[in-house]
Amino acid sequence: MYSEASTNMKVFENREISWLKFNERVLNQSLDLKTPLLERLKFLSIYGSNLDEFFRVRVGALLDQSLLE
Repeated sequence: MYSEASTNMKVFENREISWLKFNERVLNQSLDLKTPLLERLKFLSIYGSNLDEFFRVRVGALLDQSLLE
């Protein structure tokens, strides 16, 4: 079914890294001068909201996990 090359590839990426890469793409979209100004502001708002959630939920969970160890 799968070739040897495909089995050696990394299939899954760390969830937090994937989340940060997505937010980077959203931020880059907000910096694109070809995007209308209102859309750029919306992308900045999404980026800020996502980053806030990332630190509240994901980083908070990592801190809690480190305290348990």
